[in-house]
Amino acid sequence: MADQDFTAGEDVLDQLMKRLDNEIEVFIKAREPEATDLPRVTRSRDLKKADFTVQWAAFAAKRKMNPVAYVSELVEGLQAHVDQAKGLITKVQGVGPYLNLFVDRARVFRLVIRAVSAQGDKFGHTNAAGNKRVIIEHTSSNPNAPLHIGNLRNVIIGAHLAKMQAACGYQVKQAFYVNDLGAQIGLTALAYSRVYAKIQPFLKIDHWIGAMYAVMNTCQELQQVGVNVGDVEDACAKGKEAVDALMQTCLEGAEGDEKKTKGITEYFDIYQDLRERFEKMMVVMLEDVRTIEDIKVEAGKLNLAYERQEDWAVKIFRKMVCDCLTGVQTTLSTYGVQHDQFDFESELGWEGSNNKVLEIMKNSDYYVPQTQCNDKGVPQGAYLDMDGFIRDQGLKVGKGGYQKDYPPLYVLRPDGSTLYTYRDIVYSFKKASQSDLILNIICSEQDLAQQKVSLGMMMMNPEMKG
Repeated sequence: MADQDFTAGEDVLDQLMKRLDNEIEVFIKAREPEATDLPRVTRSRDLKKADFTVQWAAFAAKRKMNPVAYVSELVEGLQAHVDQAKGLITKVQGVGPYLNLFVDRARVFRLVIRAVSAQGDKFGHTNAAGNKRVIIEHTSSNPNAPLHIGNLRNVIIGAHLAKMQAACGYQVKQAFYVNDLGAQIGLTALAYSRVYAKIQPFLKIDHWIGAMYAVMNTCQELQQVGVNVGDVEDACAKGKEAVDALMQTCLEGAEGDEKKTKGITEYFDIYQDLRERFEKMMVVMLEDVRTIEDIKVEAGKLNLAYERQEDWAVKIFRKMVCDCLTGVQTTLSTYGVQHDQFDFESELGWEGSNNKVLEIMKNSDYYVPQTQCNDKGVPQGAYLDMDGFIRDQGLKVGKGGYQKDYPPLYVLRPDGSTLYTYRDIVYSFKKASQSDLILNIICSEQDLAQQKVSLGMMMMNPEMKG
């Protein structure tokens, strides 16, 4: 009679071991009719010694029997049973407390080959996870520049992990957290809004936006050390001698201020390097940027308007961010990667999630509110006393545990505005409400920040552990 095929979608090795269990169980239960703790068949560690094995030491010890003697007695009758049954097991052998099993490999191979052939590229997939929901966040690059090699590493890890989780029976969603708040995004949006309609992009759009950010940031840094960016552009147009003369004048104006001197030297060089690569764009940009009295302040105003969801600012930001993400997706598509959801950081505030979580957080014994004058006489943001929480919870500290004198987790600035790590906690709670498991693919430099997020969530909800 032909052997019954393995059930599709279930682990082939598990099914095989269950069949072997069934083949010997009839004989063993006749000897041990009251036993409910019969040991199960497992893989042999050394296929030269046996295909599978059953360890009887614990079973025998519980009954105060000699396991070696017990296995020897078992083998005498079991071999006759195996010979008569003509199942997959062809030979049994006692070695100490182990009952070693040898199978008809040709028959087993045929079963496995049929299983592989029947399942095709779904072979190896299981329902082990029971359709649990998992969100895998990966990539999540800043939406004002192209992907770099570090981002791509996380992309590949995250995308492949998503496939592996799906093959194990999870409902998988790949999430991209769009960090559309913050100083550098506001700076880029300011440049993009001023230049977009004036010049046609001559690079892939995310590279174009990244170049624009690099130029705008350099202009901002030059302003911060007292340099007029319009003068720098005019000098560059005239040539190296004019640039050198202007830089010398600026250095003299710094009057020995080490920070200003370093900034002038560094950002003059960066400006010239950028201009060699993006002259066409910079000539157009600087026509407008040179009229901005304080780039940092202007970008901050734009950022604040966006956080407040003012329509005009939303249009500027979303245009720039979505254009950049379009370029990023083009890159991702070359690797066959497609996210299921793009979650915008800004929307955590707009939908009220930031405020809801903050109200809960404020009730914690470890929450320390912001102040305009701390014990050192300076403004201080609100924070969570992580060190106190770790001590009170009796969590391990030192080697293999949390670091000693654990730093506080700042959640608000002195003015009451939220910080990035706080918004990360809010986003993590949102992901938790949509899933049974969260996996964040991050670089090692973010280990401490992610650990703080995990501790912050545990502080607010002890069931949230990571």
